[in-house]
Amino acid sequence: MVKVKHDAGHSSFSDIRSILRFARLSQLPGFMRRAVGLRAVRREEFLPVLAPEERARLRSIADAVRGPGCRPAVFVHGVLPRSGTNFVADALALHPDLHQNPGRLWEFPLLYVAGGAEALQREFLFMFKENAEVLGRHDMLAYLASGWMRALQEQTGEKRMLFKAPHVQNIGLFADVFPRDVLVLVLRDGRDVIQSSEGTFGGRGLVRKDFGALAHEWREGCEAIMSFAPGGENAYPGAKVLWYEDLVRDPEGSMRDLLAHARLDPDRYDFEALKRLPVRGSSTAAAASGWTPQEKAADFNPLGRWRGWPAPKKARFKSIAGGALKRAGYEKDDAW
Repeated sequence: MVKVKHDAGHSSFSDIRSILRFARLSQLPGFMRRAVGLRAVRREEFLPVLAPEERARLRSIADAVRGPGCRPAVFVHGVLPRSGTNFVADALALHPDLHQNPGRLWEFPLLYVAGGAEALQREFLFMFKENAEVLGRHDMLAYLASGWMRALQEQTGEKRMLFKAPHVQNIGLFADVFPRDVLVLVLRDGRDVIQSSEGTFGGRGLVRKDFGALAHEWREGCEAIMSFAPGGENAYPGAKVLWYEDLVRDPEGSMRDLLAHARLDPDRYDFEALKRLPVRGSSTAAAASGWTPQEKAADFNPLGRWRGWPAPKKARFKSIAGGALKRAGYEKDDAW
């Protein structure tokens, strides 16, 4: 994909205008910290703490609104943009029992904006405070999610829905807001994520993330995802961690594991089409066709592109996210 260069002044003005259009007051300090190169993410933004009764309430809303016979949707969430969610979702979509992007929702970042639903609920309660007696903290989000899922399923018909989002903010809410659905968490080497991000987006601005911001967010996202891996504090049968590198190196084996996790019949899957799956949105694609799928070149290899980093860049990543890199199995020590 060809990188489009923007005038710095115009880009900064557009960034500010975009922030003022959609940002909540509570988000502005984070944008400011990011703009000056400070850490702008926290663990609780990925794994919010809920009491057991809150979790039970959210699940009861989902069951009531979607009904006991709802078809489990499949959600693909990536550690960060450029983590391979397009590849994973496109590969899953080769199964005839899945309907990709229902409602033409090319991405579905509902959990990412869960704070907006909470803000809407606070405004709702401000209008009549006694309503707080019958509303839980995330009820607005739960009703929105379940009602939307039910409406989209009615449009989709017999097939199961397939969604994707390249973020894991508020992923700790997933099991309660979507209790019957399937979660696939895509983890990719943070060094390659950053290399791809710099090659794809480039530039700087209030809504763009520099090297430090990306490294911090990858670390927090990685730690959140690893908490869902077997033995992790948030592990449960509906969630599966997929290492992007495994799918690249062994597409058929990884896909068979994914199909089993999603309860999809592998005999109905087109493994030959998987071998021919085009590339979509690669940071090294040469055509100016944006996110249009393109035939994979014979020498295409998205792994290890960070290896040309100079020593200071490697050292900075190690200082920010080296521990998470080792816990995720990408390195055994700091000798890289």
